Amino acid sequence: MSTTKTKTEVITLNPIKMSTFTVHIEGTSDLILCKKARSFELPEIFKQSHPKGTQIPAELNQPYNLWEKLITGIHWEKPITFHDDDWSLYSEEEWKDYMQNNRPCLLGKAFQDAMKEAFISCGFKESTGKAGTDFKRTISIASIVPVHFGEAGYSQHLAQTSGLSRVNVITQQNVLHDWCCDVQVNALESAFPKQTIIELFNMAGTFIGVGSRRGEGYGRFHVTEVK
Repeated sequence: MSTTKTKTEVITLNPIKMSTFTVHIEGTSDLILCKKARSFELPEIFKQSHPKGTQIPAELNQPYNLWEKLITGIHWEKPITFHDDDWSLYSEEEWKDYMQNNRPCLLGKAFQDAMKEAFISCGFKESTGKAGTDFKRTISIASIVPVHFGEAGYSQHLAQTSGLSRVNVITQQNVLHDWCCDVQVNALESAFPKQTIIELFNMAGTFIGVGSRRGEGYGRFHVTEVK
């Protein structure tokens, strides 16, 4: 009786080489932070979750308050107090306190999107042979990036909406002067070397920017240190 020897094949899995570092960036133009305020989001959520024509509750239709727009229209490092029952409780003093003792934040996605745009627009796509989706899948940035700044102000002006019926609507935006932040990066070394990522940061800072009104030159930055 013959026996058949089974050949054993050994597969060795090499660990994936990750590069982890922190990029310190400094703003070269004012940073404008603005997202949909709570007074806009809550009524919209109510309207889309109830039958058409349902009357909006009075607490979701309160008088305009500039400070509510500025406070709830931004991401903060620590949780804040929402005055949903009385929007008049939002005040300039509360806004100043948050600016001093909390910290406004950028989303890490803002940097990732800006770098992806720079990656495609500035020739990296052709030189590396990789598409923008490959870039986003191999580089990870911290979800929240706290921002340090020298002085905070705000902008209140009329902006035109898009679409067929364009109308002017009032907007409120937090404006940070002399800003900087530390961005934590995890990258797959086999896909993008560390130096390429730093070059992408600088390209994004020079030509793209982060935050609101980037097309007007706001939110520009450059890398000053890598840790």
